[in-house]
This record gives sequence, C-alpha cells and structure tokens, in this order.
Amino acid sequence: VLAEFKEPGQFDSNDPVLNVAVFRKADWGRDVEITVRAFEKGCAAEQLVDERKQTFSFASAGRQEWLLEDLHTADEDGDGFVSPGGPMNRGTDCDDRRATAFPGALELCNGLDDNCDGRMETGVVNRVWYLDSDRDSFGRNEPGTEACDPPSELHVEVTGDCDDERGDIHPNAVEACNGS
Repeated sequence: VLAEFKEPGQFDSNDPVLNVAVFRKADWGRDVEITVRAFEKGCAAEQLVDERKQTFSFASAGRQEWLLEDLHTADEDGDGFVSPGGPMNRGTDCDDRRATAFPGALELCNGLDDNCDGRMETGVVNRVWYLDSDRDSFGRNEPGTEACDPPSELHVEVTGDCDDERGDIHPNAVEACNGS
C-alpha cells in the first residue's frame, strides 16, 4: 500500500495526521510493517531525507497509533528542499530562509550561493543571456534572462538572431540570393 503526497496542499502541516487503514488478507501474517519516507522535490532515492519504520502486530482487529514527532521534513522557505540534518543528515537546501536558494536555482550576482553549488557569485551587475538554439553565437530576438552565469550552454550574451533554428542566418551572415 502506498500513500503519496506530492504537493504541499495535499497534506495539512498544521494538522499532520495521516490515517491509514490496513485490511489483512486471510493468508497474511499478523504483523504489518509500515515505512514512512520523506523526500525533497520528488521520490528519487537521492532525494530521500528521512525514513522511519514501525511494525504493528494485529492479534485481533483494532486500532494502532504511531506518533512521528521528529520526521525531518521542515521546509522553512517553501521551495521544496530541506536543510541537511535529521537522523540521515540529508537535505540539499543551502539556505532554508530564502526560497530562491536551492539546488538548480538560477545563480544571481548577489554575493550569495543561490544554486547551492558551494560558490558565491560576487558580481554586482547581472548579465543578460539569450537562448542560442542553433549555436551561431547570436541569441533569439526576445527578452533574455538576467544572471551572473549563463542558464545553460545554449545561452549567449549577444541577441539579434531572427531565425534561431538555422545557424546560417544571423546578423553577421553574408546575404545570399536564395530566398531566405
């Protein structure tokens, strides 16, 4: 049996009660092991931040309670990532007071580590990066993305490409009589 909460709205952290009903099949034993796992931003093994197991014995029908007070799931800034800690010492949020700081976040020129890579960008002015899908060194004619570092290897600081799907069309291209 798997009960999964993927969105914060599916679980009320102010009233964190989860009721689970187990109906034992005739050929099952009387013991039931329940595992509770807490993940960051998905359910991949590397995103596991805490886990607890409890075995319940049901000699007869009845109710069993399990109080989990110290499950490591606190996400103070609501970005889906938790600070390292808890019994497993897991979690990848480098600053749980800023929702803009988490693994994979856009690094800004603010003297802080925004993407949790252990390095702080110290620039004072963000640069504007433009997507260059055709890799002709000219980005698309559209609003760019401000950041210290390029958001991906497909971003450049020069805009002006009117057709970013063809590498032979860009502002420095030699005009040819070919209808393009």
